[in-house]
Amino acid sequence: MRLKELLLNEYVLVFVFCLAAVHGPAFSLMDNFDLAGCVDCKTYLGLAQLDLDQSPIRRYRPIVPLLAGCINYVFGGVFKVLQPTSFNGDFGLSFSFYLVNCVLLSLWGVVIYRFGKAYGLRQLYALLGTLVMLTCRWTPYIAGTPLADSVYCLALGLALLGIKEGNERMLLASILIGPFAKESYLLMAPIVFFFGKRKGRLTLYLALSGALVFGFRYLYDMAAGTPPGSGLAADVDHVNYIADNTRRLLSFHGAYDVLSNMGLWLLLPIIALVTVPGAGRELRVRIEPYMICFLLVIVLHMVLSSSFERMFYLSMPVLCMLTGVSIQLIGDKWVFTRK
Repeated sequence: MRLKELLLNEYVLVFVFCLAAVHGPAFSLMDNFDLAGCVDCKTYLGLAQLDLDQSPIRRYRPIVPLLAGCINYVFGGVFKVLQPTSFNGDFGLSFSFYLVNCVLLSLWGVVIYRFGKAYGLRQLYALLGTLVMLTCRWTPYIAGTPLADSVYCLALGLALLGIKEGNERMLLASILIGPFAKESYLLMAPIVFFFGKRKGRLTLYLALSGALVFGFRYLYDMAAGTPPGSGLAADVDHVNYIADNTRRLLSFHGAYDVLSNMGLWLLLPIIALVTVPGAGRELRVRIEPYMICFLLVIVLHMVLSSSFERMFYLSMPVLCMLTGVSIQLIGDKWVFTRK
């Protein structure tokens, strides 16, 4: 493919659009965020510097920290020259995390855009649907801080798109990346297996991924001198929080935290349902069984975690697609039908 064709490729343009939308708010947040008060950030900053004495819950998520650490090792000196006078701390390392997370979330935006198109959205409406993610308050937070959520978002998005398109490479990428991004990918694995094609190959991929993950955790524990299985015990301990988290989730503030991911975008499906005949059916036919299972997995993520809104953010591919469908229905009914 020639350079001009590559630069004008639809998905390259969407990636650039997503990167342009994400990087400004993310940089502003990075420049003003207090890292001292964020335990999660401290863990990932430590991993990026190969400090293995970290939380047993988060220490086995190496992808984003290692990428950021490598970038900082090569370009950290250059980044420090660019450091704003208002920034406190290691700007080179924080900026490296910022670069990695902005790129990964922009790739996730491309996946969301393509997921919308797979459900019949025209280009404009697929892009408008993607804006739900790009304008969510959690997007600059995840892109601008030393967190590792971005790669998990991408892994889940690839799983959904791989199932919808029957794309084995996307499913393989999701299976290999997901468990290293977050341990709760284990909840997603059955969906990938039962709704993906070529069960024999998926079984092999899942077995390979499991072997790589447990091999890495074993080697990590040996290198760090931590008791083998301590990480697994910490993960299982999350079960003890389910009852309390469920009560909080069902409260007013719990519901508000979840719905705040959508913000005013939530009005568009409501407007479509009220003003467009047949909108309910058009939305329902796009909610396939694997998607319902995925949303149930997201609910499990929420009750296992105290950060409901951050876990609900993972469902953006579905939310963006349904919002894009709603906008398309409204547009076809009230804009393009006018003479």
